[in-house]
Amino acid sequence: MKVSSILKGPRRVRRVAHIVRKSVSHGLGFAVSRLNLQKYLPPWLRLPSLTARGRPEDLARRFASVLEELGPTFVKFGQMLSTRPDILPPEYIQELKRICHHVAPFPSSAAERIVEEELGRPVGEMFRSFQDEPRASGSIAQIHNAELPDGTPVVVKIRRPLIERTIEDDVAILTFLADQADRVEEFQPLRLPMLVEEFGRGIRRELDLLAEAAQTHKFRELFSDDKRIEIPHIYWDYTTERVLTMRRIEGAHLGELIPEGRTPVPRRDLARVIMDAYLRQFFDMGSFHGDPHPGNIVITAQGKVALLDFGLVGRVSPRLRRNLGVCLMAMGNNQLELVAEVMGELGQLSYSNRYEEFQEELVGLLDRYSSIPLEKLDFHQSFNETMGVVRKYRVDIPREFVLMGRALVVISGLVTQLDPGLNVAELARPYGRKLLRQKLSSGNLKRSLTAGGFHVSGLLSEAPRQLRHLMRSIGRGAFEFTVKHEGFEKALKELDQTGNRLALSIILAAVIMASASLLSDEVGTVDIFGWHVSLMGLIGLLFGMVLGAWLIIGILRSGRI
Repeated sequence: MKVSSILKGPRRVRRVAHIVRKSVSHGLGFAVSRLNLQKYLPPWLRLPSLTARGRPEDLARRFASVLEELGPTFVKFGQMLSTRPDILPPEYIQELKRICHHVAPFPSSAAERIVEEELGRPVGEMFRSFQDEPRASGSIAQIHNAELPDGTPVVVKIRRPLIERTIEDDVAILTFLADQADRVEEFQPLRLPMLVEEFGRGIRRELDLLAEAAQTHKFRELFSDDKRIEIPHIYWDYTTERVLTMRRIEGAHLGELIPEGRTPVPRRDLARVIMDAYLRQFFDMGSFHGDPHPGNIVITAQGKVALLDFGLVGRVSPRLRRNLGVCLMAMGNNQLELVAEVMGELGQLSYSNRYEEFQEELVGLLDRYSSIPLEKLDFHQSFNETMGVVRKYRVDIPREFVLMGRALVVISGLVTQLDPGLNVAELARPYGRKLLRQKLSSGNLKRSLTAGGFHVSGLLSEAPRQLRHLMRSIGRGAFEFTVKHEGFEKALKELDQTGNRLALSIILAAVIMASASLLSDEVGTVDIFGWHVSLMGLIGLLFGMVLGAWLIIGILRSGRI
């Protein structure tokens, strides 16, 4: 099957060819070869035999460089991969965190035109002022400072023109590449189809500025009773799928305040407010700000903590919250085996020798961390080592749990820089107790019994009919079951290719032998530079030579001689 039949249109085919060439230029030709990407390109775009270049220890850097050069969509995919230490080794996570794509701002005239198209009025009527120079420019949107007619300071986020087409093309190509990679045994542990599907959903949500506005408004409502936290107000009359208008919050970014040593309120109080805000999101609200880097946390002149940019929001399911509550209480009681058991259950790791090895290694790791004073604990290293154990045993941890763990690590690192003596575990323990109380409350038990009763009653009512149907099928000899052998398709394909080459070789030998016998025949001879030769024999010999060359090139390209 050709690429053009999977990725419709010549634009996408050219894009695939560009990706292949970039990969080869950075020494990733071996990956292109393993994925058999050459044969999916039109003949005039196919590459010669591909080999790896560079040192193996530079592989992570080269991979990150390729993503960075391929543009905004691939950069964002790399940044998403950097949040999955449960799948990628630390050296890849470190390199992917560094990549960025400096996107030049699009003209302010285009920005104003989009605003007018979306809101239906001239910019001069809707805003008292609208700054031509963008405040910030990203791969999906750029932000302009403006003022509403009543003088309210706002920021207007405007989606790039035609960016949705570029993203749809690149997501389709990533889906194709992930499907190709999943057929190769070495790439299967990365679960690339799942990651690309997750990425596609996330970046499409990011394109919809209405979705970001809704999340921002939701968090503003959730924190409405906490005067220490500020979330931007959304102006819905000035917001659409392509334009987002919210109140401008001025202040200093947390990343600027930490090294300077000065804050509008005592650093110890500020650390507790930030930590408590995120613990409340994790354990009470069920949703959390998924990108809490220092640039997205602003400290106002009044000492309030403002959270910005809700393009990435994680969700904590009730089941996950209950398990986290158990983990918190177990950690507090030094029940490390219980923590490891909950982690194994979260990752759906079946009980086996691997399960016992996983539990033993994780308990040893947790025991070592519990002996280190909090001010000496490196949160990033401990998180990476824990994810290393998860990766080693291929535990399928839910993506939201990993995202939450990463956010918790980032915030814990920031608050301990503000106040090295802050006990994060002590702050989190009341939330764990609260979750356990909720789990054992009469209302929760009633809901569990209702749901359990529904499932049990359904099973009891359906089981006799299904069992009778099964017995009748067996009695008629109509009982069937399907056996699927994973990876067998690849062996069949290779066997088919081998058979085709063998058949082609036999035909080639027959053509050459028949042509050689015809060369000396007197019928249909021609004179070529004094050489009397049979024309049919000569044509057959030339045809055999071309066919033989084609067969040899195909074998060399496959890399198997």
